[in-house]
Parts: sequence; C-alpha cells; structure tokens
Amino acid sequence: MKPDARISFQLLSPNEGGRKTSIQGNAYGCPLLIDEEYFDCRFMLGNSVNYESGSCYEVDVKFLRLDLVSSRLQVGAPIELWEGKRIGFGHVVKKYAD
Repeated sequence: MKPDARISFQLLSPNEGGRKTSIQGNAYGCPLLIDEEYFDCRFMLGNSVNYESGSCYEVDVKFLRLDLVSSRLQVGAPIELWEGKRIGFGHVVKKYAD
C-alpha cells in the first residue's frame, strides 16, 4: 500500500483527554480532521512500535478516499486525530504524488 501523506502528531496524554493505552500493531485507523472535515485513514506503522500517549511521532498515512482529501493535504495543514474524541493533533509534513 502506497502512502498519500506523512504527518507529524502528538498523542494527548490520558490527563489531557487522550487514550489510556498505546497504539500498537502494523496499522491503525482513525478519522483525521483536516480543514474542519473528517477523513478516514490508515496509519502505516509498519514495525509494530508502541505509540505512547503524550509522545510525538511521524508516520505515513493512507486515506480511504484520497480524491476527497487531496486538495486539503498541504504541507503544514493542521490535523487532529479522532477516536470518539480528540486524541491527538499535528500537521501534514509531506504530500506524496497523487
């Protein structure tokens, strides 16, 4: 699977309203808020690292409907991770070719 973008993000700590457990596995799916609209995506984690609450990371992302989000994927565009509530925030680092 080829990524559509690379994002930098910080997971909120449990005290800030974030996840109580780390994100684990090779992939993780959640909606990203970009330009006040939610888009479903998959984080391409690859090497099964534990993504701990309160920490910062960079990952490649694959969108389920790139055609709907492509024009909003500008370097520096702010994003939020959503899991029934805001669990993280960050920005677009790189947009790969469509």
